[in-house]
Amino acid sequence: MKKLKKIVLKVPVKISFDLRYEFFNIFEKYELFQIHRFDDDQIYVSQKVKFKDEKMHPKMLEGDRYGMSFIEVIEENKAKNEFIFFSKNNLFNDTKKFLDKLDLIIDPPIVLDRDYLLVSIISESKNIDAFCESLENFYSGDLEILSITRLHPNHANLFLELTDRQKEIVYYAIQHGYFEIPRKIDSEKIANHFEISQSALYHHLRKVERTIYYSIFT
Repeated sequence: MKKLKKIVLKVPVKISFDLRYEFFNIFEKYELFQIHRFDDDQIYVSQKVKFKDEKMHPKMLEGDRYGMSFIEVIEENKAKNEFIFFSKNNLFNDTKKFLDKLDLIIDPPIVLDRDYLLVSIISESKNIDAFCESLENFYSGDLEILSITRLHPNHANLFLELTDRQKEIVYYAIQHGYFEIPRKIDSEKIANHFEISQSALYHHLRKVERTIYYSIFT
């Protein structure tokens, strides 16, 4: 059995490989939560977004500018200016060559957090090591490796077992140092950010912990 690793990256939008960073400037929130299919030059994905401009609509992204040849809106919340939509995107040549060369797999979700993308990549241990070396040679200190972990078979669908709310809370807690020793942010500030009580926050975190522990020990 191949020994797989998963690397989680915090990538400044301005240097995010071949992704056209102006695309991410139009969103207040962005999550690519499912990849349906890769073709030779296209990728089929589902995305959840909240636009900064209330006049924006996913259909306005179709065309050469953003590399989307087809968009279908699945769900729309006009009050929050949020959309879930399916799209067929052009896969930039350099990105495809980079992924193929090191035999890397993008593991959704890809999440926009302010000016950074959170991206997870899976591959064999030797490929992840080579990937890390290439990052160190190519990028400055702006890019951050958040974690490198070994992947076990029963962990494959772990993230899919979390709700959207649980994902949001955990990402925010990680990014702001809640799990650091000592903690860089307390539970009260996280609860205030999500406009929930501390008891509700603890309830979400306990459910996340339960999902993780059951995945590891059962």
